Amino acid sequence: MPIHMPDLPEWTAGVHHDGSVMYVTNPLPELNETVTIKLRTPLAAPIRHVFIRAMVDGEYHWVPMRIQEETKTSQIWAGPLTVAQPRLDYRFKIMLDEGSYYYTALGMSHADTPDADDFTLLADYKAPLWVRDAIFYQIFPDRFYNGDPSNDTQNGEFEHAGVKSMKRQWGELPIPWAKGRSMDFFGGDLQGITQKLDYLRDLGVTSLYLCPIFLAGTNHKYDINDFWQIDPHFGGNEALAELRRALDERGMHIILDITTNHIGHQNTWYLDARDNPDADTAEFFDFNPTTGEIDTWLGVPILLKLNYTSQKLRDRMYRDDDAALRYWLKEPYCIDGWRLDVANMTGNLRTHQLDHDVWREMRPHIKQVKPDAYLLGEYFMDGTPHLGGDELDASMNYAGFNISVRRWLGGADVGTQDKHPHGDMSLLPSDAVAYQWQRFMGAVPYVIALQQFNQLGSHDTTRILHVAGEDKALVKAGTALLMGFPGVPCIYYGDEVGMTGGKDPDNRRTMPWDETDWDQDMRAFHQRLIEIRHNSPALKTGGFQLLLAEGDMLAYQRHLPDQTLIVAAYRGLDNAPDYHVPVWQGGIVDGAQLKDLLSGDVYTVEGGQIVLGGLAHGQALVLELQ
Repeated sequence: MPIHMPDLPEWTAGVHHDGSVMYVTNPLPELNETVTIKLRTPLAAPIRHVFIRAMVDGEYHWVPMRIQEETKTSQIWAGPLTVAQPRLDYRFKIMLDEGSYYYTALGMSHADTPDADDFTLLADYKAPLWVRDAIFYQIFPDRFYNGDPSNDTQNGEFEHAGVKSMKRQWGELPIPWAKGRSMDFFGGDLQGITQKLDYLRDLGVTSLYLCPIFLAGTNHKYDINDFWQIDPHFGGNEALAELRRALDERGMHIILDITTNHIGHQNTWYLDARDNPDADTAEFFDFNPTTGEIDTWLGVPILLKLNYTSQKLRDRMYRDDDAALRYWLKEPYCIDGWRLDVANMTGNLRTHQLDHDVWREMRPHIKQVKPDAYLLGEYFMDGTPHLGGDELDASMNYAGFNISVRRWLGGADVGTQDKHPHGDMSLLPSDAVAYQWQRFMGAVPYVIALQQFNQLGSHDTTRILHVAGEDKALVKAGTALLMGFPGVPCIYYGDEVGMTGGKDPDNRRTMPWDETDWDQDMRAFHQRLIEIRHNSPALKTGGFQLLLAEGDMLAYQRHLPDQTLIVAAYRGLDNAPDYHVPVWQGGIVDGAQLKDLLSGDVYTVEGGQIVLGGLAHGQALVLELQ
């Protein structure tokens, strides 16, 4: 995944390795298995020798590579590597007459760099392989569809911060938090989701991610008051069992959202501890040394911070047979995994920094019940330290994909929606996007990169259409990058029909079900891209190589032995200047033809490149090598 550095010879941009089956004979090896590692180099590169340098038992281990194959453009070097430890890090040393280069997950360098830059193989890692085929769809349940009006929250049914619950009419705008305090309810429920599964299957969706559905007092339900009860306003436990049955009939999956970091202020764990310092659950909490009161999450009074120094808390959350995180994996619910809310803060407070400890201990307890359960942590920041195969399976890849693409399309840096002074409103240059992609992808094993959770927006961010200045062409460009990128794509409900929305809760509007309110062209574009994703093995498990990141253009290659695709997106004005995409770097020969699966246009390789010129504003291409 190299970015060609200007102080390096041109041929170095054609050196490539990634952790896909293109370059590792078995990307998911068993312990002590010997795999063949491959490296592609340009045919004319003045290379004398190539070595694999692996870190084995704390010492460098050198493996000479041999030329296994020559193509019209490349030499394929190969060497054996035995994976005799749970994690094996390696890089390449390329020898020339005039000196040597190191090639790592961050690209080519004359200088040696820290081992953290290395490629990584994991031994005996059991990946949740089903997610590679998944197209996720995120639903904020109260706002998706009202399937059973009899369970709607009523006016004045309960109260929070002096605000009573309000029953709203579908289609009205959410009330801003300062006035509504998340107490406005629209009636969406699990029955409604069940009734709309055929709509989702028609779109191409295979998997659901639901914001919390457990008993709680707000519309967002991140203030969970009972981990073992589905909120009756969402249909109760039986509605989840029925949704599971309906998903099974359609071959679909589901993950639920849970707050491992905190609970709601009406949770009996908190009520008992608040009223009785000697209660069994008192140790579930930290007490603020300044106020003497139970700690809250970021000062929010209805969200009480959990203290993982408590072994009893760990029992109830994930170690007991009926622990919260194990209970819903079993019959009749059989959910397929968890999205772990504010995973970045779980276990962490002042002198207690227990997040690694919690995830490492939790993982086997979850996998014992459901070996292919998907453990997804919420990280707006860098989640890569938790993605080494022994903690989480993936993060919500905000830093590694979402934020950079949003900044490229509309200058929506973290903090801009709240007008913080650290928010950057300027468009991110294309080369900076590529560099950010490379750094975060290179920081995790490639088998993990293939299951990272990628979105253009979520319930915690402004809608992507709003970010793009209501420019639907730019949304299409971003959607193409999303569907082609390594990892698991997820659509935020309504984006496919042109929904917009600003700062939370405006981004949580009700889903429009009157088709005359839909942007049918946008929905058809999503359907086509999803279809391409479903029918393209290279987009699911293939390797990744950046080809072009300049001006207003981004282009990258996804490749398997039997399929090569190039995904490109242009954000500039109509009638783009010529962009010369150096496909020789990806091993593509002169005379080869690439067909755009979106427009049908065909491009021919000449002089090692294809020329993309005259593109329309926001145009995306998915070029397949013929």
